[in-house]
Amino acid sequence: MKRFFAILLVISLILASSGISFAASSADKSLDKLSVSKSKSTSSSKTYDLFPKFDPKVADYNVFLPDDTNSAYIYMKPDDKDYKVYCDGEEVDDDDDYYASIKKIKDGDEIEIVVKDEDDKKLDTYTITFFCGDEDDDDEAALDSLSVKTKEGKDSYSKVSLNKDFDEDVKDYKATVKENDYDTIRIYAEAKDSGAHVLINGELMDDDYLDCKVSTGKNEFDIDVIAENCDDTKKYTLTVTYDSSDTEDDEKTEAVISSLSVKDNDGNTVSLSPAFNSGKKNYTANVGNTVQSVNFYTTTGTNMKMYLNNTELNNAAWSQNYTLKEGPNNFAITVYLTGDSYDIKTYNVSIYKHAKKLESLVSVQNLNVNGTPKQLNAYNISGSNFVKLRDIASILSGTNKQFSVGYNEATNAIALLSGGYYTANGQENQSLKASKDIMISIQSLTLDNQSTVMAAYNIDGNNYVMLRDVALLLNFGLTYNSATDTIQITTSNSYSVN
Repeated sequence: MKRFFAILLVISLILASSGISFAASSADKSLDKLSVSKSKSTSSSKTYDLFPKFDPKVADYNVFLPDDTNSAYIYMKPDDKDYKVYCDGEEVDDDDDYYASIKKIKDGDEIEIVVKDEDDKKLDTYTITFFCGDEDDDDEAALDSLSVKTKEGKDSYSKVSLNKDFDEDVKDYKATVKENDYDTIRIYAEAKDSGAHVLINGELMDDDYLDCKVSTGKNEFDIDVIAENCDDTKKYTLTVTYDSSDTEDDEKTEAVISSLSVKDNDGNTVSLSPAFNSGKKNYTANVGNTVQSVNFYTTTGTNMKMYLNNTELNNAAWSQNYTLKEGPNNFAITVYLTGDSYDIKTYNVSIYKHAKKLESLVSVQNLNVNGTPKQLNAYNISGSNFVKLRDIASILSGTNKQFSVGYNEATNAIALLSGGYYTANGQENQSLKASKDIMISIQSLTLDNQSTVMAAYNIDGNNYVMLRDVALLLNFGLTYNSATDTIQITTSNSYSVN
């Protein structure tokens, strides 16, 4: 047997030097189940992970035993009750519940499981290789780098851009590869600790790369990093789209942000409305008065630069902290595509910080809509105007930014529909009086059937939303002329924080 494995090793080395990699050896499905556990149990809390996950057609597996563990139970149920199963040369049958106790396991030990039919003919050989950790071993489980190359010739590979720069704390990555005659990519995954183990879809990497076959469409690769102690782990996911279309060139023509997250100074996530989508450019959020600052996490593609209010952002990294004042805080994230194809896009984020002391005044500012004077009935709170949704819907009726206002009894939510026809109820745009009661509104709101958040207050029993949030979410121009103390709405313009 040792001679057989020695010959196999030599053949493997010869093929590897020729640019050919072995996939996991195959079997003929003679085993129905296979697991390794701490005791005679198939419970998930008792079993160790198999790499790769058990598949009766896959013959070779790896198991990692932490903290000086040197024994285990192997459960191996045959596909046919008449089959015979041998573990490390000893027959295991139904009287043993198909369990074998393995003791004094050492790092690198290989256990061989042989399945024979009723005529004693060998059907399959499965192997389990054990790796043993020690409590004194390094517990660092993280990648130091991740990259992808596509095979373009017999011995030639070219690098493929990931959707974001590698960061050990970012778990998900994507790449697009154009189809060719080789259907092969080379994944480079290097651990931060040289003693850690790296596996791609369960296959242990013996080098700093692994050649993998891909098929048309999306191909998902799980990259597991197991620390030297065989206990601490971290999983990364790489999704490779193998496509015949020239998608890479298409991506280069558009500047977009691929992800956007916001946290406050205590590390709490600040929910954006709507949920982030690279195709949507305007977002709102509101926070309590105790929140002092926020920071942003943004990612984009290669050949792109990002700026937040004119300060350059690093890709796939948290920004500096931005102090919040009471009232609206406006942030413009601009992304530029550099190189031959120039493109620029701006994402707007308005974060409203509620005032410590809620006070409202009837607004005395003027309103102009597309050049026509209108009556503004609004309360001014912390320097911002808050209006009834029905009032602003009535004012915008007949413009290209008109919207309807309804109510969904099932969800107890005000329902707005952009482009919808507004139906008046005769209560619109009535003069306001000094307010008596004011509190933060908890009324649910949807826009185009999507849950939406606007800075809002309940004033004397009526809900008022911030005019700037309405402009941002419906995407119309909103400016202020200080010389005439006039708010100007231009529905043909897009929203801008400036």
